[in-house]
Amino acid sequence: MTDKEFEEKYGRPPVKPGQHAKVKVYWDRVIIALVLLALLIAVVVKIISAIVGAFSGGDKDESSSVKQAAVSGDKAESSNDDTSSDELGYELKVCIDPGHGGEDCGAENVEGTRFEKDDTLKLGLKVRDALEEKGITVVMTRDTDVLLALDEITDIANNANADLFVSLHRNSANPEYQGFEIWVSNYEPEADTLLASNILSAIDKVGITDNRNVNYGFFGEPQSNYHVNRCTHMPSCLCEMGFITNEEDNEYYDKYMDEYAQAIADAVEKTAVELEIVDENGKRLISTPYLSTKPQWDSKTQSFITKDEKVNKSVN
Repeated sequence: MTDKEFEEKYGRPPVKPGQHAKVKVYWDRVIIALVLLALLIAVVVKIISAIVGAFSGGDKDESSSVKQAAVSGDKAESSNDDTSSDELGYELKVCIDPGHGGEDCGAENVEGTRFEKDDTLKLGLKVRDALEEKGITVVMTRDTDVLLALDEITDIANNANADLFVSLHRNSANPEYQGFEIWVSNYEPEADTLLASNILSAIDKVGITDNRNVNYGFFGEPQSNYHVNRCTHMPSCLCEMGFITNEEDNEYYDKYMDEYAQAIADAVEKTAVELEIVDENGKRLISTPYLSTKPQWDSKTQSFITKDEKVNKSVN
């Protein structure tokens, strides 16, 4: 077949050996295709990154949530957590009650210029700071000048599931009376007595005018109890930090307030270890709040449940 015949039949000249047919390249189409391919690759990469990030981020958030729950949740529930005591601090909860407040000034000095409610709040806040410095959780019945009913005070401690309770007060009498004393339930529960004894011993080492001992019941009425000792579930004590009506006691109170606060905090820590609520590193040893052996007050039934589980509405 001649070249002419080939061209007439196929509409183009024949390609002979050693020759190449010219191909027309549409560069605009090629560029568009490359751009689309690059965009597609970028989108796929972003999708894959987002999926990987979502899975890894979820694990991280879950881990953070678990750790936060261990730190800020109820200490009893987190007692088996693997987090170290150094991270958690002491797994112990203490309620500090600065006596009186608001319209109830409490006792006052001879001149009527110094009030019990102010002294107890100043000391209470310092005790709180000393305890928190140890990593101990502190519940304050009040941290400002407010008046609380006695039932409110004990409800705060009981509802918080505190392990120990310390109420701070100042005594009053004729100016010649002086000294520091602590009161405990007249059932003489061992744990409550230990708490009171440790505190009195600690502040005595700091320096007090006179050690008036750990006492049971209510001043002048041993068959009765102070409300804060009667209606708290945990070991409790009421500390009379000197006579506000005695000049020397007031001098001691002002001079050694920081030391008293630290002594009380140290005594609380010591008591918690001796009662085996926590170990010496602050790791909790029990899974429930620590309860005193004194009759347990039930605010719903307005009655006490004694150790043998008998209900008694007349416990003082």
